[in-house]
Amino acid sequence: MIEVVVFGICGKMGKSISKELVKEDDVKIIGGFDKENIGEDLGIVLNIGETGSKIYNSYKEIERINPDLIIDFTKADIALKTINWAIDTGINIIVGTTGISKENLVKTKKRALKSNSKVFIAPNFSVGAVIMIKISKLVAKYFDNCEIIELHHDGKIDSPSGTSVSTAEQINEEVVFNNNRLKDNEVETVGGSRGSFSNGIHIHSVRLPGLLAHQNVIFGAKGQTLSIRHDSIDRSSFYPGVIHAIRSINNLTNYTYGLDSLINI
Repeated sequence: MIEVVVFGICGKMGKSISKELVKEDDVKIIGGFDKENIGEDLGIVLNIGETGSKIYNSYKEIERINPDLIIDFTKADIALKTINWAIDTGINIIVGTTGISKENLVKTKKRALKSNSKVFIAPNFSVGAVIMIKISKLVAKYFDNCEIIELHHDGKIDSPSGTSVSTAEQINEEVVFNNNRLKDNEVETVGGSRGSFSNGIHIHSVRLPGLLAHQNVIFGAKGQTLSIRHDSIDRSSFYPGVIHAIRSINNLTNYTYGLDSLINI
């Protein structure tokens, strides 16, 4: 039995994942961590009936109940603090929170590799999204340029998304499309019209109510385009990746980044 504490359990993602986790025979949620509903039975918050496990807002209380694993779906600053605490405490942690800077990821990797904790960080837990990135990397060398449009719900704080940045990084390993954000003769009549720029690829972020998580990778060559699109229309799409990571964590190195590390494609 893997005993877990879900950080951000009162958020939309935390609730969605937790409601699926309680159905598993080999996983038990022994607590939640959030700024809301502190002291409440997490089962009441999840509308599944009393469980006897509570929601906390103190690292000391989490350390006292001694979980095997932390699952974090919070915000970047909170997640980073929790990762460092988990490393210091010797607790394994799975992080689905996005927006952690590349610099902090490098620091986290160095700390994790010297610790007794296993740290797994993924910008996207959807298997379909991982396949989208893999295919994009595969076909990139056959095209002249590429741009990414990523669309998310209006509650998403960070832009561009971690998935779009990861996609650009993966494509950049195969081909460098652009050395500069704008061409020599290119002018933006409105600043930012050409979007952000990462690893030689323009990324355009859309934030609207009604969306969840979507990405379109568009390749162009003479006389043709190719679009590779993935849509998560419900948060349940992320659960298979999460449970796979939970069941794989003990077999991983002390630092692992990306769900693709667990999927053999």
